[in-house]
Amino acid sequence: MEDKKIKLNEQNLEYRKGFKWIALSYEEIEKAYLRIEEVNGTLCCGRANFDMYFLMLQLKGGELLKLECTSKESVKKMLELLKEKNDKIEFGYKAK
Repeated sequence: MEDKKIKLNEQNLEYRKGFKWIALSYEEIEKAYLRIEEVNGTLCCGRANFDMYFLMLQLKGGELLKLECTSKESVKKMLELLKEKNDKIEFGYKAK
């Protein structure tokens, strides 16, 4: 599975940070969820609203990664693949 800045391989998840790709073992991921952010923009013809989709990953060390995706369906497929790769990952956002 591959999105513009994220690749899910057999052994790990790779994401693009700047000009390089960073590999992340599935075992390092503690939590994963979909985040949708509304973006409001001003265009020449008026205002426009659109959504941006992110795959959110919390790592065992506490680091939170926010990885941009092209669509909601893409993030959902990635979450399903993550579940297959590591069943110890907690899925869904839980507010503290």
